[in-house]
Amino acid sequence: MKIVFFGDSVSDAGRNHFDESDLGSGYVKIAAGKLRLMYPDREIVVLNRGVGGDRTEQLVERVQKDVLEENPDVVVLQIGVNDAWHRFVIGVDVTPEQFRERYSYLVKTIKEGGAQLILLQPFVLPIGDKPRLRPYLNRFNAIISEIAEAENVPLIPMDEIFMGVTQDIPAEQFAADGVHPTHRGCRYIADQVIKEVKKYIRD
Repeated sequence: MKIVFFGDSVSDAGRNHFDESDLGSGYVKIAAGKLRLMYPDREIVVLNRGVGGDRTEQLVERVQKDVLEENPDVVVLQIGVNDAWHRFVIGVDVTPEQFRERYSYLVKTIKEGGAQLILLQPFVLPIGDKPRLRPYLNRFNAIISEIAEAENVPLIPMDEIFMGVTQDIPAEQFAADGVHPTHRGCRYIADQVIKEVKKYIRD
C-alpha cells in the first residue's frame, strides 16, 4: 500500500528534498511509524511530498509528478494556510474564487487518478499576529467543506479540533507560532489521519 502526503510545510516538516524517502520530523513520520506498527505484515510505503511555503497554486503545478506518477492507493491532501497567510507576508492575495478553482482541481485530479483521497483541514491558532488570518482561513475552510461534501471525500477538521482542545490547553503546546505544529500537535494530526487511513487498509 502506498500513501502520499501532499501539502505545505506542515507536512514537509524539514524533510530532506534530496532523499525522496525522507519523511521529515512531523506528523507524516509519526503516522507512518504508527501504521507500520499496527500492520506489521503489510508493506506500507509512505511518501512525504510536502513543500514548505506552497499554496494551492504550487500543488496544482506539481500534482502530476508528485502524486499521479507515484500511483498511490491513498493521498492525504493538506494545503490552504499559505493561501491566507501570504497576503500578509509576501503580498499574494488569493481570492476565494481562485482558491475554489485550484482546490477543486486538486480534488478532482487526484480522485480521477484512482487514489482514495483524504482532506486535512488547514488550521491556525491564536498566537502572535496569526489571528489576522482567521477571516480568510474561515472562508477557505468553508470552500473546502463544500468541495468535500460535493465530491464525497472525507475531511479531517483539524482547525475545529485544535480550536476545541485549546479551550483548556495553551495553544502554544500545539503550534508555537500558530501555524507549524509542535510534536504534540503533530501527534494529534497523525492520530486523526490514522483513523481515516485505516479505513482503506485491507486485511
